[in-house]
Amino acid sequence: MEAKTTVSTAELRPLVSALKNEMQKKGYSPLSMRGLENVWDALLHYASTVPATAFDENFREGFLQTEYGLRMDLEYTMYRASRALELLKNYIEFGVVTGVPKKQRQEFSDAYRPLMTAFADGEARRGLAEGTMKSLWSRLYRLYLFLTDKGADTFGMVTRDMINDFIKYLAPYSTTYVSENLRMLRRLSLYAFQNGYHAEDLSGCIPTVKNSRQQKLPAVFSEDEVEKILSSFDRENPMGKRNYAIFLLAARMGLRSCDIKALEFSFINWTEKTISFTQKKTKKYLTLPLTDDVGWAVIDYLKNGRPVSDSKYVFIQHVPPYGQYRDLRNVLVKQMRKAGIETPANKRIGMHCFRHSLATTMLENGVPLPVISQTLGHADIASTEVYLRINISQLRLCALEVEL
Repeated sequence: MEAKTTVSTAELRPLVSALKNEMQKKGYSPLSMRGLENVWDALLHYASTVPATAFDENFREGFLQTEYGLRMDLEYTMYRASRALELLKNYIEFGVVTGVPKKQRQEFSDAYRPLMTAFADGEARRGLAEGTMKSLWSRLYRLYLFLTDKGADTFGMVTRDMINDFIKYLAPYSTTYVSENLRMLRRLSLYAFQNGYHAEDLSGCIPTVKNSRQQKLPAVFSEDEVEKILSSFDRENPMGKRNYAIFLLAARMGLRSCDIKALEFSFINWTEKTISFTQKKTKKYLTLPLTDDVGWAVIDYLKNGRPVSDSKYVFIQHVPPYGQYRDLRNVLVKQMRKAGIETPANKRIGMHCFRHSLATTMLENGVPLPVISQTLGHADIASTEVYLRINISQLRLCALEVEL
C-alpha cells in the first residue's frame, strides 16, 4: 500500500480491511486477529458517530477514553487496544505491517540471511550476552520485515527514504528502544557497505540518540505493597509454593528474573547458607547469603510442591515435560490484582520492580551505596546511583537552608 501522511476518519474502513488482508497473508492466527478486529470495529463505529476529522493522536485518545474508559487500567485491554491502533497508524503512515505473528519463526529470506547471520555472528564475537543477542535477532527481524514490506527484496535495494521511514516509525517508542535500534542499524549499514551488500554507506544518515539511563525513575513497590503481594500466594498448593519462593528471592535478595529462572541446585550451599552463581546479565560471579525465610520457602517447595523431575533447575513447569519455569511476569500481574494493587497503565511493571524496591528500602535504612551495589550484583556502582533519585528522605538531608 502507498503510505500516506494523513487520512480522514471517513477513509478508515477500506484501510482497516486492507490491513486485515495483509496480516492474514503474513500468518496471523484467527485468535490474534479476533482481538484486534474487535478494537477496529469499535473504532469504525466511533468514527461514524463523530464528524469526519484527521486520524491523529487527539482522535485516537478520544476513542480510547470513550470506548474503554476505566478499563484501560487492565493491562491486557490497554495492550490490545494500543496495539490495534498502532498497527493501523503504521500501516497508514508507512504502508507496512509493523508486527510479527506470535508463533511465526523468525526466518530471513535467502537474499537477507547471509548478511544478517554474518552481522549477528560478528556482534556475538564482541562478547554480547545471550539475552542481548536474543534482542538483537528480534530487532534485526523487525527491520527485515519493515524493509521487505517497503519493497527492498535485498539489503542492496534499501534507500535513504526507507531508512528515514524506519526512523520515523521508531519515533513513538522509548528512548532506549530507539537508541538500540538506531545503533544496530548504523552498525549493520556500515557492515553491509564494507562487505559488499550495499553500494553506499548509509550509516552516515542515521542519527545518534543518546540512551540516558537517568531519564527514567525505576518503578518500585512500597514495603507494604511487597508484603501484600507475598501474602497473596496460596501456599497450600504446589504452584503457590513455587511462586512464593520465586518472589521471595526477588523481594528479599534482589535476584533478577533471568537468574531466578536459571537457578540450579548446585548454586545453593545449604551448609554455608549461600547462593553463588554467575549472573546472566553482567557475567559477574556473585555470592549472597541465603536468608532463613527464603531458604525455608525453597525447601517447602522442593519437599511438598515440586514435581518429580531430574531437571537441574530448582523451579520448573508443573506440566510434562517439567522444563525450566519461565512465565514470571504474568504471575506478577495476577498477584498484584489479587493483592488489590493497581497496575499503572503508564508504567512497565515486572520482576525488576522488586530489585528496585529492595535497593530503595536499603538506602532508606542507611545502607551504604557500595553494599547495595554488591548485593544487587551491579557491574558498575553508577547503576546503583539511580536509586538516589527516588529516595526522597535521603535527598531532604542534602537540602540547604535558604535565607529569606
